[in-house]
Amino acid sequence: MNINVLANKPLQGALLPVDSSNTATHQVKIGIYPIAIYQLDMGSNTFYADLYLWLRWKGDIDPVASLEFKNMVEKWNKQYERINPNPKIMADGSKYQILKVEGRFYQPFNLTDYPLDQQKLTIQVEDALYSAEELSFVIDQENSGLGSNFVIPGWSLTGWSGQVFHHDYRTNFGEDKASSLYSTAHFNIHVERPTSYFFWRLLLPIFIVLCVALSALILSPRSIDARTGLAGGALLTAIFLQIGYSDALPELTYLVLIDKIYLLAYILIVLTLVRTILVFQKCNQATEQSMESLLQMDKRLIALQLLVFVLGTAVLVWVH
Repeated sequence: MNINVLANKPLQGALLPVDSSNTATHQVKIGIYPIAIYQLDMGSNTFYADLYLWLRWKGDIDPVASLEFKNMVEKWNKQYERINPNPKIMADGSKYQILKVEGRFYQPFNLTDYPLDQQKLTIQVEDALYSAEELSFVIDQENSGLGSNFVIPGWSLTGWSGQVFHHDYRTNFGEDKASSLYSTAHFNIHVERPTSYFFWRLLLPIFIVLCVALSALILSPRSIDARTGLAGGALLTAIFLQIGYSDALPELTYLVLIDKIYLLAYILIVLTLVRTILVFQKCNQATEQSMESLLQMDKRLIALQLLVFVLGTAVLVWVH
């Protein structure tokens, strides 16, 4: 077996844009109207959708029979119902069918900007029988969309979009035919997390914990037990807070936005802990005047570290 040939051969398919000069034999207008999105699970990269989907076409083909939801999982659990027993004949001679669909869909989420991330929930529809030269989808932009009562708890809706691609599989699946292109339509529901979730649920707790740690520097430098207790307790609390929000996320190989903010807080808390120990070592030989100077220096460090945390967090948010 020639390993180099296999490694260099492009086996992965690609989505190719469709230009306005699409010359497919049959064009099928397709539209979507989601009713509900629920059980949006970041851990499994899935969501459930309940929606209406309709098709309108001309000719002897039946695109409904060969319709496939490419990113639907647990297909044994899907509900797929034709509203019309047979396609309706419209005034212009086209055929019309509407489907009621409910199922679980796979969506790989990018959580780099968590918890200020923006996501799109995509429903991928493709014809499994006819090639792109024979059949091509056209999005019904006018009638597709989201209802005024459409809500996804915990998320803010920012709109929807529809795109048509030619899915190039770069293989003929072993069949004697030249084309590997199939028409695919992507319906995207765009959502984002409310900023209030970031500020009040995640940022405020770690800011309070940092303030508790820095409050150790207000105490007398000789109160080593109280000083280290405050800083050490704050460090443990920050770790538990991070574990708390991490449990809601999948296993990731990269740091998300809130991880970087917590990392900044860890550094400042550890520096506070080190400062308390170093100052205590000077206490035995320090005069009252030098002790007062050390305490004043510690208080200035509180303001400096709070400023570093605020500016560092602002920079991290701005970069993301």
